[in-house]
Amino acid sequence: MMDRRSSTPRVSVVIPMYQAGPWIAETLASVASQTYPIHECIVVDDGSTDDGPDVVAAFAERSGTAVQLVAQANAGVSAARNAGLARADGDLVALLDADDLWHPEKIGCQVDLMSRTGAVVCLTGYAQFDSGSRRVTSVVSFRRPDRALRRWLAMEGSGLCLASSGLIRRSALEEVRLFDDRVSICEDLEFMVRIRRLGELAIEPGILVGYRNHRGQAHRQVDRLADNTSVLLDEVIPEDEFSRAFLRRCRAGLAAHVGYAHLAGGRFRTAATHLVSAARLDPVRLVTIPANAVARRLFRVLRARRHGGRWPAAPSDGER
Repeated sequence: MMDRRSSTPRVSVVIPMYQAGPWIAETLASVASQTYPIHECIVVDDGSTDDGPDVVAAFAERSGTAVQLVAQANAGVSAARNAGLARADGDLVALLDADDLWHPEKIGCQVDLMSRTGAVVCLTGYAQFDSGSRRVTSVVSFRRPDRALRRWLAMEGSGLCLASSGLIRRSALEEVRLFDDRVSICEDLEFMVRIRRLGELAIEPGILVGYRNHRGQAHRQVDRLADNTSVLLDEVIPEDEFSRAFLRRCRAGLAAHVGYAHLAGGRFRTAATHLVSAARLDPVRLVTIPANAVARRLFRVLRARRHGGRWPAAPSDGER
């Protein structure tokens, strides 16, 4: 267990990887460039058929950072992340997706904040950038993590980016079970719902993670998102975790979100099914879901313009 008085807790990094050959070298380079020393970096290859494992092996040979490659048959991102967490022995464990990037000061800022607050989890702000042009398209940051988590669950706010910004105490990981392999898209949301019971969630508002936008990302698969989030709401979250009214609002928000996504894609019959379901559960969500989506997009774009330029950029404070 980490001694909170220690100035140099060991940090392990866990990266699940599947078909990430085009990006994994840059992702590993962002780990190696941290101003805070990295104890180990564990990359779990989840049955990739591209050159990702070869890229990792080549990087490990020439890098001063201890990089370990673990191979497993394809079992999904939750299983891959769990395999890495089982091998990590640092006092703190940092999560990172195989296509995302860190600012060099990311881990150092988080270790300092966790040492001062005693938080069990620390998250940071993040910038979404286009994989081709590197242009920052939106910036997301929070100051009230519990409110942000509830809005995320209700499809009314932005995700907290646990999968690439999260730094977690090993003591907390030992107390909760690992990522639930029943969900492979909203697994980070499910994990956050559970770990919030253990103590404070701290937010470092600096924009210290670069979230790469490219085709084929899991969050773009709306039907899988709907199925996974339904499992989370109906089977994973205990009945007494949130009020019935709030969970009804969440289910209505999910139905409206999926319905509008299908409507935008021209799948009108499927869209109608989900939108009718949302209307039966909570008709107000038919208005608030698109309204919130427009507001989020506007604020993200305005912050991106203020943040400026392309990724990487200097860290900056977020607004909420």
